[in-house]
Amino acid sequence: MSPDKPLGNFAPKDAPSYESIIQCMRCGFCLPTCPTYALTGRERSSPRGRVALARAVAEQKLEFTPAIKEEAFFCLDCRACTTACPSGVHAGEIMETCRAQVQSIYPLEGMQKAFRSFILEKMLPSPELLETAMIPARIYQKLGIQWLLRHSGALKLAPKWMEKAEGMIPELHKPLRLQLPEVIPAGGARRGRVGYFLGCVMSLMYAEVARQTVKVLAHQGFEVVTPRDQKCCGAPHLTEGDRDTARALMLHNLELFLAQDFDYIVTDCAGCGSALKEYEEMLEGRADHGKLAAFRAKIRDVSELLAEVGVRSEGLKPVNASVTYHEPCHLCHAQGISAQPRKVIRAIPGIDFREMKEASWCCGSAATFGLKFTEESQKILDRKLSNVVETGAEILVSGNPGCQLQLAWGVKKAGLDTKVMHIIELLGEATPD
Repeated sequence: MSPDKPLGNFAPKDAPSYESIIQCMRCGFCLPTCPTYALTGRERSSPRGRVALARAVAEQKLEFTPAIKEEAFFCLDCRACTTACPSGVHAGEIMETCRAQVQSIYPLEGMQKAFRSFILEKMLPSPELLETAMIPARIYQKLGIQWLLRHSGALKLAPKWMEKAEGMIPELHKPLRLQLPEVIPAGGARRGRVGYFLGCVMSLMYAEVARQTVKVLAHQGFEVVTPRDQKCCGAPHLTEGDRDTARALMLHNLELFLAQDFDYIVTDCAGCGSALKEYEEMLEGRADHGKLAAFRAKIRDVSELLAEVGVRSEGLKPVNASVTYHEPCHLCHAQGISAQPRKVIRAIPGIDFREMKEASWCCGSAATFGLKFTEESQKILDRKLSNVVETGAEILVSGNPGCQLQLAWGVKKAGLDTKVMHIIELLGEATPD
């Protein structure tokens, strides 16, 4: 690095800080935790290897090459390395900033640029556009076109990512955002007032999960408010390197949720929860620090909240089933929430809980990773499913829609009888209507 180039060969905008890079001691504790390193054995595809590449760019020993661009997106951002690191290095977050660098150093052009801009800057920030975009998919299912296409074998002719994407689509229903009452009163003795962060995928693809979240929270004594003007949390934009749009969405949600007197802001999506808890860092210097701290203090994953206040067991119906649990990366590693979901599962009467080996190992979904790197994603998923089978559990529970899509697709493709559910669906089965 030099006085005239304090960021080395990084572009000035949204470069990783040098302090975050030089924390890495190259001890190697991260290596056994990294799915991409386990697959490839390449040092550059390990957390310490990726951090070393970023350091070389910062110190002007290396240009921001296409190989660094590839590694920035080949990283699952599962954060398992952060959990393992004794020095507190956030390799996944460094790769997130490197993805933003890609947009500065290797900008898209023409139709690619226009398509990316439309998705990230127009569609994802607009709940109305997202809901409209799902109409053709619902018609595709209801008219039987999906059944016909799947049974014709025509999808085998499509690119692998397209075949997988189509195969992952769950049964779709009308988006939930406008259907949910904005305020649902608490049942029984009141324990607080929560703002429900619905999330895009839950509203569009897993409406029933969201319904169960609201039902469970109300039964557990919380008044549930679902602000209709909420927007995407910004997680997809961080994944794709669009930090400007992410910050605009974050500022909107920050003001919206702080304008009401909530005891907690609750989400049932691990990816959303991770992003919401990063608002304080992402918006530092762009929003009042007191507001950011207050917002961060209220954020809870639904399992985190229920474990914190204690699950009310009165009136719960037995769910007589064997259950195992897959830990979403952005719940256990990004948020440090691991024991709480297990505590909630064990609080459900009738459950035979069976711990899975490598429960915190990534399932291979990782936002768009599962479609961009279909073969590598499949290998990571196979490792996960092998551990699921070993438990003999009837139900595989998780806490993130991306994991749910990947796992349900994998279970179906492998011909397993295992049912894939969100943790709140499981508790919802035990909760009276």
